[in-house]
Amino acid sequence: MTGTIHPDVPSGITVRRWGAENGDGLVIDVDTHGGPLVHGIGVEPPADASRANGPTWAYVIEDDGVTLIDPGHLGSIDFLADGLNVFGMKPSDVDRMVVTHGHWDHDGGVAEFADASGAEFWAHELWAAYSPYSYGQLLRADKSPLRIEMTRIGERMRDTGPRTYGGSVTKPTGNGKSGGGRDNYEAMRSSMELDRGIVDGFKHGAIEYLHTPGHWPDEMTIKLGNLIFTGDHVLPEITPHPSMAYSHPTDLSASLPDRYKNPRDVWGLMAYLKSLHRVCQLGTGLTIMPAHRLFNRNQFRMTDERRAAEIIAFHLERCDALVRAIEDGYTDLELATRELFSYRPLTGSYHLMSAASETISHVELLEDTGDMVVHDVEDGDGVRLELTGSRHYRDVIRELIPD
Repeated sequence: MTGTIHPDVPSGITVRRWGAENGDGLVIDVDTHGGPLVHGIGVEPPADASRANGPTWAYVIEDDGVTLIDPGHLGSIDFLADGLNVFGMKPSDVDRMVVTHGHWDHDGGVAEFADASGAEFWAHELWAAYSPYSYGQLLRADKSPLRIEMTRIGERMRDTGPRTYGGSVTKPTGNGKSGGGRDNYEAMRSSMELDRGIVDGFKHGAIEYLHTPGHWPDEMTIKLGNLIFTGDHVLPEITPHPSMAYSHPTDLSASLPDRYKNPRDVWGLMAYLKSLHRVCQLGTGLTIMPAHRLFNRNQFRMTDERRAAEIIAFHLERCDALVRAIEDGYTDLELATRELFSYRPLTGSYHLMSAASETISHVELLEDTGDMVVHDVEDGDGVRLELTGSRHYRDVIRELIPD
């Protein structure tokens, strides 16, 4: 970090190499109090990927071989390999790579790293079920009024040009900053096969894998002693985006194991809040090792299991804010979204769609608790949000917040 003062380093963290103020290129060791060796690498995104959340933190665990958690974006392999080199490893030293969930900044680098290392690819078994489906396909396959309205909002405000996600389908040459797009990422996902589909409670050596859906249906939290690797399930500084309560695509639903038949168990805000509650119950004095914001603005942002309770409380407040917006007359989905997110500009279709999907996740929870009804506007576009007068959601969510 040329020209800056090194920040205080928390107990349990040893810095092997300093990086940028957002954590790009930072390499650390993590104390496990006599357990397996653990390292962390702030894997920089490729040049054409979003930098809003900084690097994807990849973690290396030396236990019964070498496990790599979350290789990062498509196009980031050179940054990852450079980080491995700091503690004397190369890609071929890795026995298995595990992704916490199927988003481009976590599983995007799987194909490149498999090619470079020969490592096995592990993920939750739902990763394989959903890998053939793009976000757009999931949205279009769900014919609920809310999903149709969200699509209409996006089409009305579509940005010019595609949003890119980094990388190429083939292994890049040079510095790993080669460009690409969403099609490249989706082609990679659909071509990969799991070497092991993980189920809830699976243990390997000292590592335990827990299914914690809600941000995405295949999200896992990985526990090693007093460390919890949370992917995007629990993050410092920011609240992870809950998924909408999708229905399973028709052609997929019939083939899913019975434990996933009910889409509400893996999709939507309620599934997410229940998974956060589960993290709250894992113990006390635990250290969260997140996929983003571990280090930001030149400071370590360490947190513990109490952060999960804070996020549950945040969503209770957001439900309250949505209710107030509707009481104030913002009964149209887009208007309610803009009121709910009035603290930030929603100037492009991506930002508006992202905000609308989060609004929808709260609307769906209020529907499920009987506190809201969504009306499909007859002879016109859009939906109308109506409160029923009850506030059952408050008790439902409060029960998930530890005392």
